[in-house]
Amino acid sequence: MAARPTRPVPLTADADLIAAFEVLGQKWTGIILHTLATRPARYGELSAAITRISTKMLADRLRELVETGLVTHAQLPPGPATYTLTADGRALLPALEQIRCWSRHRTRTPRHSPGKATPVSAHPLPDATYARTVLGSGPGLALAHGAGSSIDNTYGPILEGLAAHHTVVGVDYPGSGDTPRSTTPLSLDDLADQLVAGAVAEGLETFAVSGYSLGGPVAIRAAARHPERVTALVLTATFPYRDNRLALALPVWRKLAESDDPELLAEYLTMMALGADALEAMPDEQLRQAVGFTAAGVAAGTPEQAELAPRADVRDDLPGIQAPTLVISTTQDRFTSTRLHRQLADTIPHAQLVELPTGHLPMVERPDEWRRLITDFLGRNGG
Repeated sequence: MAARPTRPVPLTADADLIAAFEVLGQKWTGIILHTLATRPARYGELSAAITRISTKMLADRLRELVETGLVTHAQLPPGPATYTLTADGRALLPALEQIRCWSRHRTRTPRHSPGKATPVSAHPLPDATYARTVLGSGPGLALAHGAGSSIDNTYGPILEGLAAHHTVVGVDYPGSGDTPRSTTPLSLDDLADQLVAGAVAEGLETFAVSGYSLGGPVAIRAAARHPERVTALVLTATFPYRDNRLALALPVWRKLAESDDPELLAEYLTMMALGADALEAMPDEQLRQAVGFTAAGVAAGTPEQAELAPRADVRDDLPGIQAPTLVISTTQDRFTSTRLHRQLADTIPHAQLVELPTGHLPMVERPDEWRRLITDFLGRNGG
């Protein structure tokens, strides 16, 4: 009698492995876990260590690892948040080491893809000497503030909101924040290079840049001089060059800043910077409070920064900007006109223009809307 054929053993996929590879099967997940085996690390340090991963991919994978309980992230003042393996994450390390050894000793020649070189700036970077504010975790975001202000006074109302999604590095110009006042005229190239150098010093190889008012030309020049570093631009209430309105307004501002009358300067700035809707909605007492607040916040380096503003001209830089760009036009602005905002959007390739119904101070008049415009754009454009 012929033997009955043996039926093959039924195949089943292991449920535990399925669950494991739903996490580990994601590209770069194992590499991130293995890299964190050495020590906790900031987002910028991981980005520099894993050179071929994009900033968006790294942010996505870190978020997934936190959600699955393999990694935690926590703020360790004064620096940005660090990522740390949990006990479950560390339990995977022996398996990852086995995979690493298998890959190393395979009999066939492994395929190697060339690694991404560390970005090299188009111009040498100076030592980062300006004072800076560092907050948050995630993709990098460098901030360039307005003239006569500081990172805290320009971005203060939205800093925490920006840091919820990004590693934020804000650099104070000479005479602002804790950066000593300059004894020589300021240079737009120097401010741009220091902005980039400050972000790189904090471990960010690539990053988006947000520039407000004078910070707009600073951000544009940073993107022009260091295109390998800048992944996106957000330009708010800013200008590509001095038009006739700025030619009249800026010298008055500078002369008032050089006088010994901070209240008169504050009255001028309050009149010029607030939009008509916000200004006329203020009762007398609130208006006086606004003037007093403005007087107290004027940076010591205002004369030098106000002197630079009319010299800042980035029109030649605009056609070569390759980073995705958002221009936020403050439609009631008495300092920088909507015509200048539109010129930026029309000249920078593929730039987007959105309108915000405020004067020159969106951080005062509509901070939440301003923050959402920034974070939504960066979320759509890998920032």
